[in-house]
Amino acid sequence: MGRSQLSLWIVILFAAILIAEIVGGYHRRTHHTTKDRLFALTGLTFQTLITPPFVGLAVGFLMTKLLPGHANRLADVSFWIIFPIWFVTEELLHYWLHRWAHEWRWLWKLHRTHHSAPQLNVGVIFRYNVFWTFMIPQTWFGSLAVYLGLTRVLAVSALITFIVNLMTHTAYRWDLALRRMPGMNPVFNVLEKIITLPDTHHAHHGMGKRAHMRGNYAVTIFLFDVLLGTARIPRAAQERFGLPSRFDWREELFWPVMRRKDPSVTEGS
Repeated sequence: MGRSQLSLWIVILFAAILIAEIVGGYHRRTHHTTKDRLFALTGLTFQTLITPPFVGLAVGFLMTKLLPGHANRLADVSFWIIFPIWFVTEELLHYWLHRWAHEWRWLWKLHRTHHSAPQLNVGVIFRYNVFWTFMIPQTWFGSLAVYLGLTRVLAVSALITFIVNLMTHTAYRWDLALRRMPGMNPVFNVLEKIITLPDTHHAHHGMGKRAHMRGNYAVTIFLFDVLLGTARIPRAAQERFGLPSRFDWREELFWPVMRRKDPSVTEGS
């Protein structure tokens, strides 16, 4: 699968879930401001059009300096050998970046834009501070994969990550619906400890007694949270989403270049 085909599938999947949310009325239940749309559009633009070329140039430059002559070096390695190692490493790095973003104040200021949405839906996937998009491990791993000739590994990794992001950010609580089906509850009791489901990721974005913003950091492999002591599984819908603090839109998108915090409220992460 080439990059153009991968991009097409990502667009199709995103559009399908977004349309389903709109038709289902989930976007009418929350007032979406111009700011919310701006954040999603800006994040989408940077993640797809601006950040990848810059990261690709940086990776290409570093690789030609540090490991010259290694272009396409892993192209002949078996997919089934390299993919598990590659994907698990990529996911573990994202777990730690995400965890540190909730533990280190300066890094939280880059990440908090993703949490300020008043409702969870697939548009939040692209709701990021522009500088945060340059830190996401998947972008760097994707460029490295292209350099080393691992285009298939890149395609499968990107699709898995994006599909999981879609299914865990969507307003639909499909996991709770499936749990209510006969015989499915025991299956989900096992599955929820291995991969990230809407239940745990909604808790990560939530506010209230069922929320768990200081945990549930994994993108796909929730087993990392289980093993590293940051897991919480509420098995219930969240009361509300967002942050107690408000910030000027310029700070949310461009911190640390812009620093215009509303002085009438206090920050909390």
